[in-house]
Amino acid sequence: MAVVSLYMSDRDESKTFTDKKEADNYDKMLELAENVSLWMEREISGLNESQIEAIGMLVAENKDTVLKALKGNSGVLLEESAEGENVTPISATNKKKK
Repeated sequence: MAVVSLYMSDRDESKTFTDKKEADNYDKMLELAENVSLWMEREISGLNESQIEAIGMLVAENKDTVLKALKGNSGVLLEESAEGENVTPISATNKKKK
């Protein structure tokens, strides 16, 4: 019988990983999403909690694309990412949470 090590996310106990680095990266993404959400909530009035959370996850899930855009290549936000996947739309993020 083989023994498999599982790593749990510190921020989402329902997620487990077989690779520690993947678990750490997932936790970092969730931390970024939370901090972006808190920042948005503080800076932009009129957004409801689900909108703020969706924006935070959108930025965190697509941080590499956002970084490219911030470095002067804003068109990358409308194109496919380098991995061949489209930027995650906010509506898709909301559907994942229901």
